[in-house]
Amino acid sequence: MRGVEDEAGVPHGSARHYFENARGLIVEVVRHLLDGDLPRPGETPKQQVARWLGPESGRTRARYELIIASFHDPDLAVELVRGRDRFVDILVERGMTSSDATELVAALDGLVLDALLCRQAPETLDPEQTFKRFGAKFP
Repeated sequence: MRGVEDEAGVPHGSARHYFENARGLIVEVVRHLLDGDLPRPGETPKQQVARWLGPESGRTRARYELIIASFHDPDLAVELVRGRDRFVDILVERGMTSSDATELVAALDGLVLDALLCRQAPETLDPEQTFKRFGAKFP
């Protein structure tokens, strides 16, 4: 925790004041990371995916690395599922069924992961076609 405080440039004891332990700090970092992946107001799927693969590609890669780490860490898996469920909830609010929204999020994850692996340029991806296959509504 002291190293985190030093890196952040905050007084010693600050992290312990806000987080019970290092585990609590990590959980909050994961939550913050996942919140940044959610669709922004008025953002189209194409803009969202372009953000994930462009300026926020480091965040996107971190999310996939956390997914791999969660295979050995059930608590981390719980947080990742919660993050995914928040995205599903947004799609349900836009009129999708829960099962369709869950499948769409999984399909979108596969599309983005493949684009990262192939080093595909964000502008070459058209996730809106995937959204339309599921009947998703977007701005």
